[in-house]
Amino acid sequence: MSRVPAWSILPFAALGALREEWRALASRALDPNPFYEPDFLLAAQALGEDGRLSALVAREAEGAGALLALIPLRRPGWRQGWLRSAWMMHENAYTPLTTPLVDRERAPELVSGLLEAAPRLLPGSAWLIPLLPTSRSFWKHLRAALDAKGLAHLAVRQFARAAIETGEDFERYTGRHGQTLLRRERKLASHGRIQYVVAEGDTPAGRAMLDAFLALEAKGWKGRQGTALASRPASLAFARQAFRGASPATMYEALMLNDRPLAVNVNLLSGGVLYTVKAAFDEDYRGYSPGNLLDRHTIALATGPSAVIRVDSCANPDHPLELHWREREAIGTLLVDWTGSFGPAGLERMATRLARVDRGISRLAALRARWRRTVPGSRKA
Repeated sequence: MSRVPAWSILPFAALGALREEWRALASRALDPNPFYEPDFLLAAQALGEDGRLSALVAREAEGAGALLALIPLRRPGWRQGWLRSAWMMHENAYTPLTTPLVDRERAPELVSGLLEAAPRLLPGSAWLIPLLPTSRSFWKHLRAALDAKGLAHLAVRQFARAAIETGEDFERYTGRHGQTLLRRERKLASHGRIQYVVAEGDTPAGRAMLDAFLALEAKGWKGRQGTALASRPASLAFARQAFRGASPATMYEALMLNDRPLAVNVNLLSGGVLYTVKAAFDEDYRGYSPGNLLDRHTIALATGPSAVIRVDSCANPDHPLELHWREREAIGTLLVDWTGSFGPAGLERMATRLARVDRGISRLAALRARWRRTVPGSRKA
């Protein structure tokens, strides 16, 4: 007979000692999340975020037994409206998903226990959970537990991003758009030998692919803007730890011309789901759409015999990928009143505050896009 899970709070500095059992938990998770696996999350230390992070963990027994859940937490920042009475699941500029790692065999018990443990262990009265897939298991378990306990909650910031989840074969899936890209591929082939290469993990080929990606990104508009990963020592150190390929597994895709990389995708693979995290292409070959050609190769991974069951683009809504990746991953943010202090009206006020922040961010993004149009080679190919 299993014991009642014991919940506790751990400082970020203590998480490194859990690496092996943390990795095992990720393999048993209800829903995969490579961004909460050890290498990626611990890389936050390179960004100077470790002092703001802690983790809510559940074990089979107090201080011992199997690790059953791990939920990284922080206080909301300006993008979340400085909701000082709230806690949120960890998110930063490189984290497009905040699904916690919860043992699938104990999921209903753990989600229910989480709603009891959080108010007891955390000083605060609300919970902000950003970037959750609303069609996946954790969202459904959480909503059911909240309803059962009568806790007010509100879904906000809902959108959908490009994805691949299909039973069709490659030719049928790509259709007419695939024919257009094939013509561009044939045009590119007039310059030499084309290869699509996949490299996995912390191997010599994988390390070479990461170096190629970093160089291409730095050469492009992100480098000119100063936002490429190689632009700052901190983000470069983050990339080398986060994408080293142990946990989560890293899969690199590259389009090569005469052994020269023209486009590189950096993907994370967890639970059969491929998360396309980063992409860069050589702007000197923009007219051949090397980035789009490589994204077509990703479709081949998802529709052929491979370990990839589905693909999450991790992209913003209205991304160009939506032209040829036909499925959508529904994403939402959940506001939870875990002590009954706010009620539905209080959560509505929080939602209004978040919407005001979002409008400000949209205005800044529009200004940035206008500036980018003045930077040569800033559009995706």
